[in-house]
Amino acid sequence: MNHWDEKFDSETYIYGKEANAYVKENFVTKPHTAQNVLLLAEGEGRNAVYLAQLGYEVTTYDMSEVGIDKQHKLAQEHNVTINANYGDITASNLCSDNTFNYSINIFGHVPQEGKQGMFNNLVKPLVTNGHSYFEFYTTDQLANGTGGPKDKHMLYEEDEIKGYLEQLPVKIHSLTKRDITRYEGTAHKGKASVIQGHIEKI
Repeated sequence: MNHWDEKFDSETYIYGKEANAYVKENFVTKPHTAQNVLLLAEGEGRNAVYLAQLGYEVTTYDMSEVGIDKQHKLAQEHNVTINANYGDITASNLCSDNTFNYSINIFGHVPQEGKQGMFNNLVKPLVTNGHSYFEFYTTDQLANGTGGPKDKHMLYEEDEIKGYLEQLPVKIHSLTKRDITRYEGTAHKGKASVIQGHIEKI
């Protein structure tokens, strides 16, 4: 059982069952045509189920089998279907390129050496003009102590993210550092420092 299996191994959804606020800000209405979404490090499934309820075709990847089981359970509770997969979101062969209309990563932090690979997996699977959204904790979050990794190297700054995106065929629509308040289950509670991004594959 890995670190995330241990964290998710309870009846409680540690990040709650409600979708992340940044996801809900950007995905509000049902798509007019068939649209598919890739979610990286989706954990227990809260964002996946929300998007499936809106009518998106949802594919997820996560490194926790326990989390994936909870994704399926949450989807069943809401009478929706998601395609949940076990996989390393930093791996070069994670999924097919040029396939998805959208990609999302919400607080799916990875070790320093995997960061470029993770951003590759946010962009390469997108179709041309596909969009990606992400929300990550900044290094300032360490002082808040309200969620996220305790390892500074797993956190972000804007210039660092710009460096990863420079290696990819993207247009940056927004990349903003913000102080927010989050109440997401028991694991994200209180003031937080995040970077929210919206990019487009070109």
